[in-house]
Amino acid sequence: MPSIWILHNALSGSPANAAKVERAAEALARRGVSVRLERPATIEGLRQAAREAIAARADAVLAAGGDGTVGAVAGELAGSPVALGCLPAGTANVWAKEIGLPRLSWRRPDALERAALNLLDGQARAADLGRCNGRLFLLWAGVGLDALVMHTLGPQRWLSRTFGLAYNTAATFAIATRWRGADMRVVVEGREAGEGRAWAGHALLATVANIRWYGGGLFKLNPAAQLDDGQMEVWLFAGRTYGESLAHAGRMFVGRHAPHPHVTCLTGDRVEIYTAAPQAMQTDGEPLAPTDHFSIEVAPRAVRMLVPPQVPRGLFAKD
Repeated sequence: MPSIWILHNALSGSPANAAKVERAAEALARRGVSVRLERPATIEGLRQAAREAIAARADAVLAAGGDGTVGAVAGELAGSPVALGCLPAGTANVWAKEIGLPRLSWRRPDALERAALNLLDGQARAADLGRCNGRLFLLWAGVGLDALVMHTLGPQRWLSRTFGLAYNTAATFAIATRWRGADMRVVVEGREAGEGRAWAGHALLATVANIRWYGGGLFKLNPAAQLDDGQMEVWLFAGRTYGESLAHAGRMFVGRHAPHPHVTCLTGDRVEIYTAAPQAMQTDGEPLAPTDHFSIEVAPRAVRMLVPPQVPRGLFAKD
């Protein structure tokens, strides 16, 4: 009998999702799975529960919450034989969109049950992680506007839980009105970057992406990104004004950002970002303490991720 731990971050997403997580656990139990449901009260408690699942030799952990929850658990399961799946019970749930899982909505109130069963019928695939100043991440690390948004919204998390992605999106546009960017120098190394490529300028946003989707799942940064190729894309959006932020967002929304002269994409496995003054950073939507130097490297194929049978084609280089 397979053993699955469900770690529900009750501080992520709507409070009403607790009952839906329980129904997902019941759906797995009906399929003969031994299920253990834990609801840690803090992120550190979530990490501790993941370590306990490794010690208990669980077959898999399902992280019920948002992208920050999935990223935090991925960091603890890295290097272990325990596979990680996602029950998208958070606000944005971009990882779920990335791998083709159904996300909760008024049209799909049973999305968590369906996600659990899809993952049970799927398989575990090795995926890369990134390490930013010592913290592992699964989706992205960002300096600039997105990090400012995460730091600002942190104390207002209850509003995000109440009003969801619509609130986060509106708040982002409001916060962007006072953001004028930062001076940055970025150095990228790796097999495609050769001996190293550098960029220097004034950027509204610098994002190191492991996945295709970004911005709450509204923008597809790189349709060809792969989760196990040992590389990450560094996206640099130059500018100083609110108008330029809006223009970048519009081009990303329609998929026309890549050829723009104020957008640079570098690919590699090691990234150094230097800023003229300390800047906030975020990894998987969770804020990091401000600093003026961010060191990022790829941890290739570091974690086993559960994906559904209908995972998008080309998402893994080893297909």
